[in-house]
Amino acid sequence: MRHVPSPRDWLAVQSAANASNPFLYLEHEQLTFGDIEAMVGRACLFLQAAVPTMKGHNAAIWNTDPKLTVILLLACARLGWPATVLRPALPTAVLARHIAQVPLTLLLFGAGKGPDEAHARTFDGAVEHLAVEIPMAGSNSSPPAWSQPNAHMVGALDLDRTLGWVFTSGTTGAPQAITVTFGNLLWNTAASSYRLGYRISDCWLHCIPLHHIGGLALLFRSLIFGFSLCMRSRFDQHEVRDFMERGAVTHAALVPTMLARLLDANLDLTAPGQRFRTVLAGGAKVAESLRSECRERGLDVVASYGMTESCSHIAAERPGRASRSGEGPALRHTEIQIRNVDGERLPAGHQGAIWIRGPQLSLSCKLDGQGWFQTGDWGLLDDNGSVHVLDRQDGVFVSGGENVSSRHVAESLMELPEIEHAWVTGVPDREWGHRLVAVGQPSANRVPNERALRRRLRTRLAVHEVPKQFVWVESLPRTELGKVDAVAARKLAEELQQ
Repeated sequence: MRHVPSPRDWLAVQSAANASNPFLYLEHEQLTFGDIEAMVGRACLFLQAAVPTMKGHNAAIWNTDPKLTVILLLACARLGWPATVLRPALPTAVLARHIAQVPLTLLLFGAGKGPDEAHARTFDGAVEHLAVEIPMAGSNSSPPAWSQPNAHMVGALDLDRTLGWVFTSGTTGAPQAITVTFGNLLWNTAASSYRLGYRISDCWLHCIPLHHIGGLALLFRSLIFGFSLCMRSRFDQHEVRDFMERGAVTHAALVPTMLARLLDANLDLTAPGQRFRTVLAGGAKVAESLRSECRERGLDVVASYGMTESCSHIAAERPGRASRSGEGPALRHTEIQIRNVDGERLPAGHQGAIWIRGPQLSLSCKLDGQGWFQTGDWGLLDDNGSVHVLDRQDGVFVSGGENVSSRHVAESLMELPEIEHAWVTGVPDREWGHRLVAVGQPSANRVPNERALRRRLRTRLAVHEVPKQFVWVESLPRTELGKVDAVAARKLAEELQQ
């Protein structure tokens, strides 16, 4: 076991050293590290009194309030209970698939905020113990008495210990439970800090849910480094614009759809003396046109590349040195390779499968003999070592004997003014190998003339890259963070073709 020299955990360290420093700026209150330490202590006391047997539990946190979610997550960590944050809005069928992958024993939620009848039935066969209801942290009620308040709390932090599980987004298949250890979080934080340069005076906008790896990793970076978080349960582009322009936050972790909405809200950081420094963009590729517009508005966008399996980003650009494309070099202690279909390493400039290696990789990853993980992404490394993610491997099709990137075709479609959003897939075809089908969301709900559209596309794309068929929809299906839901989009394309 590997231990770090701390009293118990990173919250305890920050509370001992910086108790009065701000930790969470919530919608209606501001909480210091000392405040959260006290609330987590009370939650631990409650759980110790409410749960007869303390060892061997795995907890599910069912909640929409970010403050209570943080408290419960940190209390579980202190008690040595691996935990997963579940999204109450999940359909029951999806929830059932989630909890079937994780050996849950407890369901934790706020007073009066438990699951509805349909969701509660989903837990019946999976959760071995009764759900434990936690009174709202910060209330005036006294915690229950406990003769030995630290009796069942973990000691020095074991980096190999499991914090819990985070589910993949499921945009290209069924969501998978990924194990996250304290070591994964520490290595990610250390590597990220070398690239981004964290300071204790920083304040990061946190609006990515804690059931996503991006939201969870940012919370623990704050606990490790001691900077504050402006935490919101949802993204409001007008509120965030105001935060940035008046310097209430110094950084933000956003996905590209959030960035686009900020620009639509007329964000402007070109005035001198701005306190805001950098947006860390992840979750999807940042289009070149979006990067360009951000630069014009004075916004420094650092593109990154990562996934749940790598505990958030494993590559990122350097602040102030963003390129027109690419997601930056691998972070410290991590490596990226490009390989061909035979598993042979390819030189710079050659496209192939993206493989990654490093200590922030999850125990859930299936590694080769040298510790490398095949990401399922397709891309290249340039001469500067920056990774360019071009597509998912299953998004690269052979059509007419040529490789076609569905993402590249979709981006070319969206450069046309008559197409707002597009998604492209390959349908097996006897003649072509794969026939390209584009699912398009037209601008102003006006379906373009397809003959004219193909004529214009031939000036931008090779003949084999021009879609053979277009399917027009009112809006593309998306995940809660704005990524196109590929599974739903493919199903939609198949249904509308029939």
